[in-house]
Amino acid sequence: MLKDKAVVDRLFVDIHLRLPEAYAAGEIEIDGDLQRFVRLVFLVDSVLPKLSIARKALLAAMSRWQHNSPGQSRRNVVHHYDLGNEFFRLWLDPRMIYSCAYFRRQEDDIDTAQKQKLEHLCTKLRLQPGERLLDIGCGWGALVIHAALRWGVRALGITLSEQQRSEAALRIAELGLADRVEVRLQDYREVSDEEGFDKIVSVGMFEHVGREHILDYMRQTARLLKPGGSGVLHTMGRMLEGPVNPWIHKYIFPGLYLPSLAEITDSMGKCDLNLVDVENLRMHYAFTLDRWAEAFEKRVDQVRRMFDEIFVRMWRMYLHSSAATFRYGYLNLWQISFTKELVNDLPLTREYIYRSTGCFDRQ
Repeated sequence: MLKDKAVVDRLFVDIHLRLPEAYAAGEIEIDGDLQRFVRLVFLVDSVLPKLSIARKALLAAMSRWQHNSPGQSRRNVVHHYDLGNEFFRLWLDPRMIYSCAYFRRQEDDIDTAQKQKLEHLCTKLRLQPGERLLDIGCGWGALVIHAALRWGVRALGITLSEQQRSEAALRIAELGLADRVEVRLQDYREVSDEEGFDKIVSVGMFEHVGREHILDYMRQTARLLKPGGSGVLHTMGRMLEGPVNPWIHKYIFPGLYLPSLAEITDSMGKCDLNLVDVENLRMHYAFTLDRWAEAFEKRVDQVRRMFDEIFVRMWRMYLHSSAATFRYGYLNLWQISFTKELVNDLPLTREYIYRSTGCFDRQ
């Protein structure tokens, strides 16, 4: 329902920006499934009036010419991830994992699916006791803690969010892991390569690097990874290069860039990082966002008290429109396994990932 006919004129200027703005402002009410409504936007987009050349150039500039310096990257992270641990604790799983889960069955609950994701990543990394693991963009520390407890590694996690770092430090101390796990408030460009790491993983951080820093990121990964070492890059992306949704860029994730697979593999090749395997978990992220959206609605009154009604509507649109973009739009979620230099003694098949009958039978 449109509350003001003038809203229609604004929508057709740029529906991808103006529609979610109008919804957040309460100028549009949607009766029924919000995701199905967003799907209609994808279906009708091709017949809508095209943007002017100037508007297209502006949209492209937002994604293509970002200057995500260490200082700007910190400001971008504060905008989203430092909304408060209590806010994220309301609707994430108990480990506060804010990235795509891994569903063995569509009906898996979010806690089970996130545990499965942690083990899936550790298995792909082929972690060995005593190895040194770096997690670039470690969030609240779930993966470094899991890798230390279940796989016996020494782990360093880095984040630009003080809220995440402080929460992770508390969890590490409570578990008595301070001698094996550390989480630092640090930019990926600031990590020293003096010791080197056996394994490197990054989950849901690469999207915040920015287009013009993709090669810088890969060069730093190659510097930090020991010869013969391996890693997994877990990132959202799209098949073709293109600008980020302007509403997401403006209100949710400033500095965001969703790389194409070609951009990722091209920059890896220039740094002697050899692609081993690519797995697309597109529908897994749709299911993850469904779980988050459901949990968000269960705590929506608390969220409203923390912020306001506009914030509630904005985040409702963000969660549902993101799920719809994975289901019906252009978004993918890739787990990209790679090695530094050529490694010839890798498993010949994927059987090593799936051979266990249970996710957590490792002692």
